[in-house]
Amino acid sequence: MLFETLGQLRVFLWLMAAGALAGAWYAVTAGARLLLRAGVVLGLCADLAFGLGAAALFCLALYTANYGELRLYEVLGFALGFALFAGGAYPPGKKIVNDTIVTMRRIIVKVRRHRWINVIFK
Repeated sequence: MLFETLGQLRVFLWLMAAGALAGAWYAVTAGARLLLRAGVVLGLCADLAFGLGAAALFCLALYTANYGELRLYEVLGFALGFALFAGGAYPPGKKIVNDTIVTMRRIIVKVRRHRWINVIFK
């Protein structure tokens, strides 16, 4: 049967979107790890949260799109969505966030140098 006959294209695209969401979840957990300056235990907790969240997204998308029936093209769609996010949206998004953080730190340092700010927030 053709790929579109059974609605497989819809399922593939659905799982691809779920893979992109899993990539976004990875970006959130990686950002939390950097923000908290995670050591071994917090890094392990962040990795565990990513793994559980990605598995939950996969299972939810699988159940929603195809009633829980697992096929290889669904796994490939999920992996492709994750790879497209990691190669497409993640690098420029990470640069924008890092540049914003650096700019905010510079602003905070300049504001803290003013004497009247130190007097007000003493």
